[in-house]
Amino acid sequence: QGFDLATGRRIWTSEVLGEGKVPSVVLGEGLVFTSGGWGGRESIKAFRLGGEGDLKESNLVWEQKKGTPKVPSMLYLQPHLYALTDGGILSCMVAATGELLWQERLGGNYSASPVAANGRIYALSDEGETVVVEAGRTFKILARNPLGEKLQASMALSKGRIYIRTAGSL
Repeated sequence: QGFDLATGRRIWTSEVLGEGKVPSVVLGEGLVFTSGGWGGRESIKAFRLGGEGDLKESNLVWEQKKGTPKVPSMLYLQPHLYALTDGGILSCMVAATGELLWQERLGGNYSASPVAANGRIYALSDEGETVVVEAGRTFKILARNPLGEKLQASMALSKGRIYIRTAGSL
């Protein structure tokens, strides 16, 4: 759904299957990316911004049925869209077209959303491991850093620092 910032009026809506949406929508390339579905009908969809009312799928640009996250939000780093599934599969797509460039298993389970800085993607597993992946067309793990504690919160980046909240520490 899209809303007018000044008035809160709903401008447009388009149905994406699933209940209790967790991943936030992501914007990039003039598109809004959403993740949802259930019962084998999960997918990532990209909608063109603009239009009014119930758009159904008239503004649908592409749909990708592999690697749909149910909890972690996706990450847009021009010109790519990254999606991390709850089961630890990280996918890289061309954001404008949905073309799947690569899909690789990081290991572990994921609730936290990935973040990015300086050409690197940081993913925190529920088991307490930080996996650092090089952003780009080729999959490459740069580092694995065990934290020794369980976690589910997304990390925060600010002024060159990384903030991580585990089950017992910040």
